[in-house]
Amino acid sequence: MDLIRATREDIGRIAAELARTGWAEANAGNISVLLPEGSDESIWDEDVVSDILPSPIPELAGRAFLITCAGSRFRKLPRELDTEIVPIRVSADGMKVIRLASGKEPTSEFSSHLLVLAETTNRGWKTASLVHTHSTHMLALSSSDLPAEMLEDAVNRSHPEVALLIKRGVRFLDYMNPGTWELGEETAKAFRESDCVIWRKHGILGLGKDIDSACDAVEVVEKAAKLLLLEKSAFGKFVGLKDRDLMLSKDTDENMSDPESDDQDSSLPPAPPVIEI
Repeated sequence: MDLIRATREDIGRIAAELARTGWAEANAGNISVLLPEGSDESIWDEDVVSDILPSPIPELAGRAFLITCAGSRFRKLPRELDTEIVPIRVSADGMKVIRLASGKEPTSEFSSHLLVLAETTNRGWKTASLVHTHSTHMLALSSSDLPAEMLEDAVNRSHPEVALLIKRGVRFLDYMNPGTWELGEETAKAFRESDCVIWRKHGILGLGKDIDSACDAVEVVEKAAKLLLLEKSAFGKFVGLKDRDLMLSKDTDENMSDPESDDQDSSLPPAPPVIEI
């Protein structure tokens, strides 16, 4: 099976799973996968159209990616791989994007996908994937009036897997108009220091070297939001892991990679202040 077909099938597989979870209602959600250099030549054997970009993207000059279409429904995507997942190529000068004349237009969140995928080149990745979906509990949590920094801290403290699997952390962005270049720019900046970005009152984006790791980020952070909301419902507040717990988890992770390290220090800080919602 060629790489393009295999990548389309991976996108369809993840899209169908997101639809089954209820995180991609109607035509919500979008996915992109940056292809390895030189793997897309067979795609461009028909008429193309080009669009000038608001700003050049030299990081992706000559690179191509697959992305879901505007209006695509994730529940139907596995049966519509060739029509609902389209190739996009950035011109050699980084000034334009090229697409097939016969194909549909990409998702309305195209700007964010383009700019975030460009940012991943600074990580040295040869491939990358961005998954955006409307995960239920994180959508609810992000509507809180708490400052972004407090929500980020709460998510990081929700359970140990967050720190283990989301190495660069989580960022919350205040609400911005969907589908804009400005939203894409702010999202790309946020991903410089995170693996998951929350668009408050809109949705969640997971980033990874491949589509499964991008989906992992979404699942882990959505689980964090669910735990926090359940704590709030049960106890009237959420606290999550204490500073001591976080340090123990960090030490345990380090000790696993360094079996000769000293025993853990028992004189650790107390819990952080309780966060009220």
